[in-house]
Amino acid sequence: MKTTVPIATRPKPIDLVDTRVYVVNEANLEKFIEDFKAENGDLAFVSLSVKDYENLALNVAELRRFINQQSEIIVYYEKAMQPDEPAKTD
Repeated sequence: MKTTVPIATRPKPIDLVDTRVYVVNEANLEKFIEDFKAENGDLAFVSLSVKDYENLALNVAELRRFINQQSEIIVYYEKAMQPDEPAKTD
């Protein structure tokens, strides 16, 4: 006997906002500060080492992999819960 489970509505797609990343080094620091203050007013720094940036990219890739695998599992169960089609007789 096959159990009938209602299929839940999929969530709406994500709507990401643009995020800008600036690469600043000793050679362009003064110009960057001047331009950034002119464009944005306040100046604040969030700093990552190159290794930490690589780790951040790896973490995002790992999250993406996990989400994709979860989606595949959901699709599998949705298909498994669909009613059986009657057998065709020719």
